[in-house]
Amino acid sequence: MKFKLAAFSAALLAALTATVSAQNATQAGVGAALPDGKVAVINTQVFPGQILELKQKYEQVNNQFKDRFQKLQSLAEQMKTMENDLRTKQNVLSADKYQELQATYAESKKRGEREQEDFNADADKALDIATRPVRDKMTQFLNTYAAQRNIVVVINLAGAAQSGSLAYWNPKLDITDDFIGEYNKANPVAGVTATPPGAQPAKPPVKPPAKP
Repeated sequence: MKFKLAAFSAALLAALTATVSAQNATQAGVGAALPDGKVAVINTQVFPGQILELKQKYEQVNNQFKDRFQKLQSLAEQMKTMENDLRTKQNVLSADKYQELQATYAESKKRGEREQEDFNADADKALDIATRPVRDKMTQFLNTYAAQRNIVVVINLAGAAQSGSLAYWNPKLDITDDFIGEYNKANPVAGVTATPPGAQPAKPPVKPPAKP
């Protein structure tokens, strides 16, 4: 069973990095010369752990789906046990008993896949709804942040790395830490601490149970 939330943050936040360049192009006018200014890069993959408002929303969704997640984990463990029985008891059980075990396993697997799909869809929807207001604020904040610093293009490192469209960038162009610091300063959240860069979150976003 697989949960598809792992790449969710990058997909949701990628739109942020297109906003600045698109807005400046519109303001410049169709066919007009590109405005003079700086190019910057930003790593949106760290946002869920370091943007405090966003981290708070992730934790809320984690708590909302904790019980269902634990049930899926239990089912995954049951499936592992049944698979082991299918491997080790084929020549021990009678044909009827072994067929019964196979049928039970097939039904459990089908039910697990259905519950996993429902879980994925519900969690994705809940996370989208919960984080949308924060993402809208971040987009507006990035527009202002870029305008104040004469930045006309912001490249999403996560998306560029996946597509292979960015072969090199000067580390001095990376605005990730500064942007996060400025956003958190303008939007503090009591009781929420940013995940240190490079560290694993103590309570990471919901992850899938191990595949049986």
